[in-house]
Amino acid sequence: MRHMRSPNNNINISIYSIDMTLYTALIATVEISQVMIPPIVIGFFLANVIRRSPYFRYLTMPTAWLAAVSRLPAECSVALTLFLINSWAALALLSEVHRKRQITDCELIVAVLVGFIPKGLNSMLIFSLPVALSVLGPQIGGLYVCLDLLANFFVAGIGILAARMMLAPRESMTTKGDETTSAGDWKVILREGLHECISSSIKITRVLVPTIFLAQLAIEYVLVLPIVERYNAAIEPLGFSSSSLIVLMASVVSQSAALVASGTLLKEGSLNTVSCLILLFMARFLHLGIGCFRIGIPANVSYFRGSLGLRVTAIEYSLVEVANILMILMIFLFL
Repeated sequence: MRHMRSPNNNINISIYSIDMTLYTALIATVEISQVMIPPIVIGFFLANVIRRSPYFRYLTMPTAWLAAVSRLPAECSVALTLFLINSWAALALLSEVHRKRQITDCELIVAVLVGFIPKGLNSMLIFSLPVALSVLGPQIGGLYVCLDLLANFFVAGIGILAARMMLAPRESMTTKGDETTSAGDWKVILREGLHECISSSIKITRVLVPTIFLAQLAIEYVLVLPIVERYNAAIEPLGFSSSSLIVLMASVVSQSAALVASGTLLKEGSLNTVSCLILLFMARFLHLGIGCFRIGIPANVSYFRGSLGLRVTAIEYSLVEVANILMILMIFLFL
């Protein structure tokens, strides 16, 4: 007689599966929070000190031309400069000046998009360039870095175009400070900056942690499992081997891991130049798509609250993924 599984066993398996998924999401939430929260706190502290500092206006100088082209005020220009150094500090500053009504919703969204130029330069110099050249070689690695930077410039270009159409030039609301600040004044600036940093960080964390947890559940059910199950059927018509799944799965961890994995397959002869670059931008598409759920939504909703945070995320990541698709098409057509 064929053994029949009882309904109770099915229920127990389902409960166990749900428990494991919740446990995995909880562990991932703790790990991501440990990575995200310290830079966010530091970013808020830097943003509050910089905003009160008499040297605030000097931070507008490196990106003043970019802000002028984008019709953004000096408050956003400082944030663009911070994108060169620390994205969390830049977002914290945008959050603070938006909360104080010094910039509008449109200016905030444009600043986030235009920030892809300094942010892309930072990523290229610190991550993409050293890793890509070492694992892919100067020719393929250099080409990938150029295309990666071009994708960032595309997003920023859309932001600048939107600004030219929607925003009118305006004077900064920032007052010029006196550079001869005494030690006592600096103590006040640091104390007030720390106080506001703690207050803002607590508000952010209350929204951030639950949002990360919900995002992790969405990633587990909606993204990762369907991708793994359907990958082979999707890539066979494109001529990729099943081993290329390693690159996409590595991209779930980080883009640097995807670069290393693709470099290994390239050296083994499993990939040629064109397929390697296409696969890397497919990995970039996946990595940033998952990043939208894992980091983008929690961070933007925490910084900018509710519907505005969701709007920023939707616009930002939609343009990012369009840029990735355009890079893949360029590789198909011109290489």
